[in-house]
Amino acid sequence: MKIKTIHGYGSHLTIDAYECNKDKLNDANLIKSILEELPKLIGMKAISEAIVKNYKAKEKEESGVTGIILLAESHISIHTYPKKAYAAIDIFSCKEFDVEKAVSYLNEKLSIGRIEKNIVSRGYEQEFDADSKLEEVKGFDITKIKTANELVKQFDSLGFQASHIGKAVKIIRKMKKENAKIFLTFTSNMVTSGLRELFAYLVKEKFVDVIITSTGSIEEDLMKAKKPFLLGDFNANDRELHKKGINRVGNIYIPNDRYMILEDILMPFFKKMHDLQLKNNKMISPADLIYELGKTMDDRNSILYWATKNNIPIFCPGITDGALGLQLYFFKQKHPDFGIDVTGDMKKLADIVLLADKTGGILLGGGIAKHHAIGVNILRDGFDYAVYVTTATQYDGSLSGARTNEAISWNKIKEDANTTTVEGDATIIFPLIMAGVLEK
Repeated sequence: MKIKTIHGYGSHLTIDAYECNKDKLNDANLIKSILEELPKLIGMKAISEAIVKNYKAKEKEESGVTGIILLAESHISIHTYPKKAYAAIDIFSCKEFDVEKAVSYLNEKLSIGRIEKNIVSRGYEQEFDADSKLEEVKGFDITKIKTANELVKQFDSLGFQASHIGKAVKIIRKMKKENAKIFLTFTSNMVTSGLRELFAYLVKEKFVDVIITSTGSIEEDLMKAKKPFLLGDFNANDRELHKKGINRVGNIYIPNDRYMILEDILMPFFKKMHDLQLKNNKMISPADLIYELGKTMDDRNSILYWATKNNIPIFCPGITDGALGLQLYFFKQKHPDFGIDVTGDMKKLADIVLLADKTGGILLGGGIAKHHAIGVNILRDGFDYAVYVTTATQYDGSLSGARTNEAISWNKIKEDANTTTVEGDATIIFPLIMAGVLEK
């Protein structure tokens, strides 16, 4: 970037350095050497010797090393607090300098665990060579596109949400390359749609490590294994559908007999789980319940089938919702002692997060599934990578509409995480993203 500066303008960089090496913070000679080396490194001219003093306060936590050096451009100061493993560093300058080089140098010298930096720019003139630094917006010749992957490759430079799709592809690829634990979350309506088979494929190929979803996803995966759902119409007469015993989800129809099938599956299954509870004198957790359900499946298009086969956990924090919850209610009329330990998965999920070197989230839609994933990642100061796909608005304060930047304020996504939010229907967006990711 070309910057034209005028003397008397410039930048002030303040650094809060946390979790530093305490011995280094107590070393006055080291602080002096930093003050002497740093100006030249970032193109400044020292006009005084570095002055460094050990300061002993009444409260030991406030004691430390204070140092300053005067520059032709202004000054650099360092104040250390060894007991707190913290240092406050200021670089005041009347001209521009390489901020990242300064931060990298200080990080190396003081072994900083966590850095917060703030830059205050004084009035200055810039000549930004945009053409050499930014990509141009450009289209493509549709007649030359032969595959979905080739199409998505062109999205990067297209602009608007197409560019966000292109960015999502790159982020998910990076998740895999960096061996991050990948959390896939989705709402049940996506399993109502044909995305069920794409989810099952990703679990089959072990592309994801953890699934978090709502109860509807579990019950509809079970029902679809026996009978398909049917395409209908958004503008159907719902009174007529009700008379015909058809339930509508958008333009997808679910006849009542699918729920009779579900009852036929769940009642004997709950009986087995009840017997297991009596045998072990312990309630089963939702994830273990879903794992056992997967053992009963023989449909190769089933999410549960492949999750059980590949030992990929499916967490469902709202297990008592939906038709499955109603069947639980009916079962408990005869077996009131039967229960599901909804807290039983908390340690298992937390351990996955805490033991991971990095975590990445592919969060489709919102609700409890999305929040459960970003919430548990607070334990490790947030996701390292996150891709959101949503149709919800952020302006009503809903979790479903919240963008990735809002999660940073909650420590659910790291400040320097690689993220994007794609606005659109997941039945369109997600297949396009995965067509770009799963290039052979």
